[in-house]
Amino acid sequence: MRQRMISRRRMLQGALAATATIPLLNSELARGDETTAPKRFVVFYTPNGTLESQWMPQGTETNFTLSPLLQPLSPFKAKLIPLRGINMNVVVNSNIGSEHARGIGGLLTGRALLRGNFRSFNSNNAGWSSGISLDQHIANKLKPPTLFRTLELGVQVRDAEVRGRICYAGPDQPIPPREDPYDTFQQLFGATVPGQGQGSSDALDRLRAQRRTVFDILREDIADVRPRIGREDRVKLDAHLQSIQDIEARLAGGSSSSGGGPTASCQGPALGDRIDLSDDANMPAIGKLQMDMAAAALACDLTRICTIQWSYAESEHLYPFLDLQGNHHAISHQWDTAGKAQYSKIHTWFAEQLAYLLGKLDSYAEGDGTLLDNTVVLWVTEISESTQHALTNMPFLLAGSAGGAFRTGRFVDYLANGGSARQHNDLLVSIANAMGTDDTTFGDPQFCTGPLPGLT
Repeated sequence: MRQRMISRRRMLQGALAATATIPLLNSELARGDETTAPKRFVVFYTPNGTLESQWMPQGTETNFTLSPLLQPLSPFKAKLIPLRGINMNVVVNSNIGSEHARGIGGLLTGRALLRGNFRSFNSNNAGWSSGISLDQHIANKLKPPTLFRTLELGVQVRDAEVRGRICYAGPDQPIPPREDPYDTFQQLFGATVPGQGQGSSDALDRLRAQRRTVFDILREDIADVRPRIGREDRVKLDAHLQSIQDIEARLAGGSSSSGGGPTASCQGPALGDRIDLSDDANMPAIGKLQMDMAAAALACDLTRICTIQWSYAESEHLYPFLDLQGNHHAISHQWDTAGKAQYSKIHTWFAEQLAYLLGKLDSYAEGDGTLLDNTVVLWVTEISESTQHALTNMPFLLAGSAGGAFRTGRFVDYLANGGSARQHNDLLVSIANAMGTDDTTFGDPQFCTGPLPGLT
């Protein structure tokens, strides 16, 4: 009998289980599979800078110790490149906008702000950025064959002005992030979350009665193929499908759709029918959902370029789940011992969130490595030393090697041994090249000299 094969079109009808098998399975049963894993680019943005003394690692290039604020990333030390000596001179001397606005506007664009009337800290003349952001530039040049060219996710971003945007389609063309995980799930995986949506109760009942999950749609295909793939492929397929079922169950506030009862990974907080996206206390739950979906979308090859934006520049977010009373920006300017301890608590928590995302990416096996190995994650913030509103010696960090393009497990310090600072525009060029472009400059060419040395 002719072996039954799952076509890409048939798989996409299921949106989730379908695309899951395309990049994850090594067998030839999934048509269109690539012989080598694709490269991915992820931006992880957190607000309000850092404390340099608590962030910068200590030691030499290959023999270094992660600083207190980076300790949560210790399990991934061999896959990290903390950077020292990266300046954002492209926005340092601008007289448009506050340092927060200039910093976030130039982070991914490598260009200064246009003049406008947005208020930012002590300035009211800020406009949008004057250039395209790196994520959109890479997508334009490489044209990845994915359902989503790029994926912009936000966690309680809220601000709709320059302080709340890191992605740009071009000059004066900001791209808002998706802040609703329910909408994100439906857009990514083509499934309506039970109990979510508009319309009458009868209409929802009919929708639920008619709706079959992606697992139901492809049940026959998966059951037919599963016995004929290798053990490693079966483990990956089962783990991935269970992961997405868990996300769906958490969004619905119910149990996993696979076994009729809660799964071990679904034992999170009782979120009810829907998480209140406006409640600061729900930031951890919202963030975890967004990170889970980002990892799944990358593993499914629904996208290869993703940005995750936590809050907004100059953020005044509250952190009741960390037992803190003041808002983030106020705490960042409380320069006594108690204030710095609170500030460090927030930024240690952000490092824990990045560690969670890296763990998710590292859990997907791809060839001889993992999804994280084939990804470059860039952790950024809009200013450096918070007490100074500085835009020099930025606390930037890379994770993952982009398929071997970067040599990880090193502390790259451009100021060591009397060295000179480098420009963050050249870091953006380096990432573009690692992803496969032939760029020699990015952003304002006045601040470009080419890719950074010592990364590859």
